[in-house]
Amino acid sequence: MALKLVSPIESPTFVIENNGEGSIFHQPWWLQASGGDALEYVTTEWDGKTVGSLAFVRRRQFGLRLLNMPPYTHTQGPVLNLPPSKPAKAARNLRRVVRELVEKLPAHDRFHLFLDPDDPSAFPFALAGCMITQDFTFRLPRNQNLATHWDELDQKTRNLVRTAGKALQLKRTAAIEPFLEMCVRERGKQNRHNMIALRRMGEIAAKHGQLMVMMAEDERGRVAASCVLLWDDAVVYYWQSSRDPELNHPGANNLLVWESMKFAAQNGRIFDMDGYATPTSARFGAKFSMQPVVRASVAHMSHIGHLLHALTSRPGSVTE
Repeated sequence: MALKLVSPIESPTFVIENNGEGSIFHQPWWLQASGGDALEYVTTEWDGKTVGSLAFVRRRQFGLRLLNMPPYTHTQGPVLNLPPSKPAKAARNLRRVVRELVEKLPAHDRFHLFLDPDDPSAFPFALAGCMITQDFTFRLPRNQNLATHWDELDQKTRNLVRTAGKALQLKRTAAIEPFLEMCVRERGKQNRHNMIALRRMGEIAAKHGQLMVMMAEDERGRVAASCVLLWDDAVVYYWQSSRDPELNHPGANNLLVWESMKFAAQNGRIFDMDGYATPTSARFGAKFSMQPVVRASVAHMSHIGHLLHALTSRPGSVTE
């Protein structure tokens, strides 16, 4: 997936091309950068050929054995290499390979992942004994007419984008460092980001031509907010964002989201807000009039895991 810089290096224009590799979150180079030395796989073979694999990292929390997606990998499913077949047999093969992968997982109290909205393996995971619930992300369809969509934005959001667009200048880079610096400024001693992993992942994604950091600068050259976009053949992901709490420029984040939507549309890709962590961030995403799209939450639990889930879950809570 080539990346061409066609304007000055301090704020290049990014033109992205297809490479046929599929989801960025399933690429071996991404998973290795994300999980590092903690990355593990289970695989299943038919007739000596690997037909499916599933990556995970182990954690211990309150004595519980957890198997999670690698850090900063927001959706993940099985990587498949099934033999060509007719639809009915293909469905049977998918159910079989998912069942075999789940059976090969190491002993755990909870295994958890979020599937991409287009991932077909939710039903096979359910048949393999997993609990399937709904999580959501916001998406803008491919090739959306943004001139029309602009009128559908929340009015206050449009005003904030206009105001920020007049006061702030956008700059773009393929280097992850400006974003990492922003994280430190925003969070200070409360910074819980794994900065080593973020740097490692940002550098490898940039090397593969699948990352852009977008910054909104004020008239004095200070960065008010920044975001990191990732992309693959189908989707541009709003992967990470941060802002300067001292500047607190109204509309800076709104401007970055809108410009990211434009970037995705101009490159013929779906725009994905990459989920949300709290109801507040969900309401923020909804103001851009993107459709909430289901991505399945998959959990396979021991008896202890089920008990803990029953004690800690509550109706209407946001999935972690």
